Amino acid sequence: MQLIPGRFFLAVLFFCSTYAFSQEKIRTKDGVQINGLKQYIEVEAKDSSKPVLLFLHGGPGFSSRSYFNSIKKGLLNDFILVQWDQRETGITKAWNIAPKPISTIQMHQDTEEVIAYLLHRFDQKKIYLVGFSWGGYLGLTYARNQAEKLHAYVSISGMVSNWDSEQKTLELIEAKAQEESLPEAIQELSRVSIPFSSIDELYFQRKWTAYFINGKNSKKSYPRNLFDHWAPTWLDVFSAASYEDFRESTPSIDCPIFFMVSRKDLVANYKVTESYFDLIKAPAKELIWFERSTHEIPSEEPKRLVEELLRIKDQIMTRNY
Repeated sequence: MQLIPGRFFLAVLFFCSTYAFSQEKIRTKDGVQINGLKQYIEVEAKDSSKPVLLFLHGGPGFSSRSYFNSIKKGLLNDFILVQWDQRETGITKAWNIAPKPISTIQMHQDTEEVIAYLLHRFDQKKIYLVGFSWGGYLGLTYARNQAEKLHAYVSISGMVSNWDSEQKTLELIEAKAQEESLPEAIQELSRVSIPFSSIDELYFQRKWTAYFINGKNSKKSYPRNLFDHWAPTWLDVFSAASYEDFRESTPSIDCPIFFMVSRKDLVANYKVTESYFDLIKAPAKELIWFERSTHEIPSEEPKRLVEELLRIKDQIMTRNY
C-alpha cells in the first residue's frame, strides 16, 4: 500500500476544509436591531461565499415574502438572498410597532443600516441592490449616495418621479373613461388631483388604473378597506417620496444601473422611467422590457426576472466597471 506523504495529506485536508467552508449553506430568520427597532431579516444561500443580493420590497408597507419564493429557487446558487421586512411591515410590525410618524429620513437610515449590517456580517465590500416599486425610491437614493458599496443597482417598476407618473396615468385613464362612456369612472376620476390630497384620490386612481390595464377593479380585487388601513401610517410618507424627481436630483450615478419596466405599467408609468434612462449617466446602464407584466414584474414574470438577474451578475463579473 502506498502511503501519502504527511505534508501532501495536510495540504489536501486544508483545501477540502476551505472548500467546504466556502460552500456553507445559510438559512436564517433574524430580528436585527436597525435604527432603534428590531427588524426582520431573512437570509438564504447555498454557498456563503456568493455575493449578497438585497431585495427592497414595495408599498410602502407590503412585504415581499408572499411572492419572493417564486424567484428565490432560481437565484440560490448564485447569491446570498436577503429579504427585509421594513418598519411597520410584515414580521417587523408583528414584533414591534414603530414610533409615529414615520419619515422618509428614517426609511433611508434603515436602508443604510441594513446594508451596513449585511456587508459586515458577510465580510463583503459590495452587494447587489434590487428595488421594487416603493423600494426603488429607497434603492435609488442609496445608490446615489453610496454607489461604491454596490456591484449594481436594479430598479424593478421603481419610483422615479411619482407625481409626474401619476399625472400621466390620470390623463390616460380619464381619456379612456370618456372613450368607453363609463359614468362611474368619469365621476370618480374627476375627484382626483395630483398631488393627492386624500386617500380617496389615491384609491380612485389605483382602482381605475387596474381596470383599464386588466379589467380588475372589483371590491374583491381592490378592497377599499386595504387603502383605509394603510393610509394613517403610510400616505404621508408615500406623498413625501413622490415629490422626489430623480431626473433632476440624480442625473448620474457611479455604479451600473438596470431598469426593468413594462409598457403596461401605469402605476410607475414606464414613460417616466424611459425618460430617466435616456438622461442618466452611469458606468453601464440598460433598459429591460417585460412585455407580459404590468407593475408586478416579480410575481407576473418570475422566471424571466431570475434570468435577467443572473445575466446582470455575469455581466458585472466579466466586465471591469
